[in-house]
Amino acid sequence: MELSRRGMLAGVGAACAAGAVGFAGATAVTDGESASDGGAGGGGSIDDDPVGGGSTDDGSNDGPAGAVDADPDAPFEARLLRDGEDDRRLFDAGDLDKVEGVFDDDGEYLVYVALGDDGVDVFQERLAASGAVDEPERFVVSMTLDGTEVRRVELDEPTVAELTGDWGGLLTLPFGEERVAESVYESLAST
Repeated sequence: MELSRRGMLAGVGAACAAGAVGFAGATAVTDGESASDGGAGGGGSIDDDPVGGGSTDDGSNDGPAGAVDADPDAPFEARLLRDGEDDRRLFDAGDLDKVEGVFDDDGEYLVYVALGDDGVDVFQERLAASGAVDEPERFVVSMTLDGTEVRRVELDEPTVAELTGDWGGLLTLPFGEERVAESVYESLAST
């Protein structure tokens, strides 16, 4: 199975057929600092881009071919924060099935993750139970690796609609720094 843009364009794999939701506006965090809310807007899949990561004009990718199993014990977690206070788990490495990356997309470094069938159900249940479906603008998703925040994304209606609809469980995680993307990928990739 290949989760990359090339795989999406070729229609490889049943999970790829449903497309991926891209969390746009990723914020890279270094030296244990928290991501600021500024410039961390969320977004759904971009038109003409099945993985939500950028233009597909040339159809190329610069990363490795093929997805690998995700390590369920990796110290990666995504939490929903409401108004910066109330916080609950959205998903963690145990909910993931596959991971693929790191792909250079014009200065953004992409890591693709796929939730398993159970992971998708739990993800959607947690999203609904949090109230994010009714008021997405009150929520941000904070993703941490080994306790350090590596991305923060504001939710919006189009993104939540994609995540709660007929979504196949694929997410595009863009990072501003290659080393942060590599750390996330290496931690999640089961070796």
